[in-house]
Amino acid sequence: MALPRRRDYLACMKYFRRIVLALTMAALSLPACGQIIAKKITFTGVPQSQSELLAFTGLAAQKPISHDQVQAAAQKLMDTGLFGDIQFKYDGTELLYTLTPGTDALPVEYVNFPWWDEAGLNAAVAAKVVLFHGSLPQESTLQQPVADALQALLAAKGVQAMVTATPTQDPAGKFTGVQFHIDAPPVQIGTVTFSGVVAPWNEPVDAIARAAEGQNYDGATEAKLATALRAIYHRQGYLEMAMTGYAHATPRVMDGKVLVPVSADIAEGAQYRLAAMKLSGDVLMQPDEFAKNALLHPGEVANEDLLHGTLAAIAIPYKAHGYLRAKIDATPSFDDATRTVSYTISIVPGPVFRMGELSLINLSNEQRAEFLKTWPLREGDVYDATLPAQFLLKNKNSLHSLDGWSATYKAYEHDDTDIVDLVVTFQQGGPLR
Repeated sequence: MALPRRRDYLACMKYFRRIVLALTMAALSLPACGQIIAKKITFTGVPQSQSELLAFTGLAAQKPISHDQVQAAAQKLMDTGLFGDIQFKYDGTELLYTLTPGTDALPVEYVNFPWWDEAGLNAAVAAKVVLFHGSLPQESTLQQPVADALQALLAAKGVQAMVTATPTQDPAGKFTGVQFHIDAPPVQIGTVTFSGVVAPWNEPVDAIARAAEGQNYDGATEAKLATALRAIYHRQGYLEMAMTGYAHATPRVMDGKVLVPVSADIAEGAQYRLAAMKLSGDVLMQPDEFAKNALLHPGEVANEDLLHGTLAAIAIPYKAHGYLRAKIDATPSFDDATRTVSYTISIVPGPVFRMGELSLINLSNEQRAEFLKTWPLREGDVYDATLPAQFLLKNKNSLHSLDGWSATYKAYEHDDTDIVDLVVTFQQGGPLR
């Protein structure tokens, strides 16, 4: 029996809970008129206050409450996703709800609301949305009220906005948060001002500022600017350059956009040159081969682009020997007295991947046979990740049936089995590669 998808599962659970609530309600002792007048209404088992739970359900003591109202209040609470289970009973005097906290609540994140910090926005929304305290399940009836509250807060700032919510996931598919973002009007970076810039950095830093203006403003803006600055400074050996004092000014609404001016300070630090590079760990490359392939040499400015190119060259033989998850790191050691840096390059090969299924798309039987006659890898062989990109070009003289054809490659790497399935799709036209 196939398991239901997450959304279908949640829908099924809500339906199941409605049945449970209905059966529980049927067991209540109600007078003939179908109403109760509870002297006291109590909620137990959860941290939410009695007052907010009463306000959310709309129930009130000492007033007539119908069968449907008792059940609807429980269902309304359940649909928030904040509770894992709800039981209730009426003993003739007290209507008691016993609640179990849910386990699916995720932190709320605000993507592009530059008027507030996270704590201030949580407090402002909580003042408008009963039961909201900074976290929500990935599916909850509270998401729309939170979006409505955010839109009301923006309207008070003179911004008529559309706000939506999106659950976020990590690479493994686990839900990690609920993001609220302004979809319209666009929230963009306005003017960008960097202080502390000295020659010869004025022109490249100005270029970064101009390129940033008009881009989407969000929580990643600071990191993106810092990354762009590091790229130009580290290319010239200023490895300890730091961007500090990042801040944004009051947003302005212009031409149907929200523009957020940002500023930061730059401290360039000292320029470093390379003292030495040393390989450690399980090394496939011999020292003389490494020296030949290295793009950065002792005495030269410690250009990080050249360092990364050197690391990429080191990775090639690992990929050719099936080490598709090889981790290659360069750990710096600084000598401030001489303004030099040494790198220890460590390699952790990881598992060996092997050839799985080879699929050839759009070939005739004759073409397939000719290709397989030349293709060197069989199922179970160590997978050479460098092979597909160069195979056709290197073997074009022996693959005459493929004259006038080109191909694209797609490798499917399975980390659970360390197997690579390769799909080669051929099409007529283009060079044989």
